[in-house]
Amino acid sequence: MKLDIKNSILTHADLLAERHASYVSQFITRGNDELYAILADVLKLHEQLVSSKQQHKLVKAMRQHLREVYGIKTQANTKTTALVTKYVTRASRKTAHVYSRVLEVAIANGIRHTDLVDFIKQRGGIDKVRMQVNSAEAVAQHKALHKSLACELRSQLSHVPALGSVRLNSKHSLPGACDVHFTHLLCRLDPASGQHEVVAVMYPSSALEAQAMGEYLIMLDAAATSDNHTAFYSKCKQKGLNMDLIHRWMHANNIPDAATAGRMGRSLTTAANAELHSIKKAA
Repeated sequence: MKLDIKNSILTHADLLAERHASYVSQFITRGNDELYAILADVLKLHEQLVSSKQQHKLVKAMRQHLREVYGIKTQANTKTTALVTKYVTRASRKTAHVYSRVLEVAIANGIRHTDLVDFIKQRGGIDKVRMQVNSAEAVAQHKALHKSLACELRSQLSHVPALGSVRLNSKHSLPGACDVHFTHLLCRLDPASGQHEVVAVMYPSSALEAQAMGEYLIMLDAAATSDNHTAFYSKCKQKGLNMDLIHRWMHANNIPDAATAGRMGRSLTTAANAELHSIKKAA
């Protein structure tokens, strides 16, 4: 009797598995194939739109039609990928957003409408393709913020009180460049006098200066956690820094404590974000 019950349950489970496989084949897989084909045609429409000499008039007409007939509002700066997607799907904002993201990834990868279906399948479907845009945008935003932070740091360092001053023996003017804000000197410590001696003047390199700004920001970020041993240790370990050297770096740069480092970091971030916001608004 127990064997019959077991066989009956397993038989029923196998039948359900077959039904599910049939469902996936007939509805989900077929549905996805049809959706990918529609998106390929949407991309074709986008290609025709952006290559048309009447692009401005066509965009205006599409926006007007969406607003007057379907109550779908678009902005003047709405991307053409989003506009054609909304025009075709007339779906919820979230759905149109997802589909337009897929088109943006395809365009960024040089994919034409004839290859879009294979492109989506090879990338693992719509959701995985869409996530690539999120990842790329996050990287781009991080780079933009880092660049803005470095620019703001340059500006602030140009006005802070000097840590010291030096007069070089050479009568010749130091080399400079329009894209380099500071003079880069190599110094050594004279243990007898306790003074730093300039031993070389570096070539004015924007790459070297950018690296120096990046290093300063990393030190400042670590210094802001120096009042919490656990967080400080974790941060230094993550960045490959020596905790004692960070404390010495803070004292050398007149940063007395973690709170001061934190305020400096927040000030830089606020100014950098404001600059990025103004750039986006102007664009």
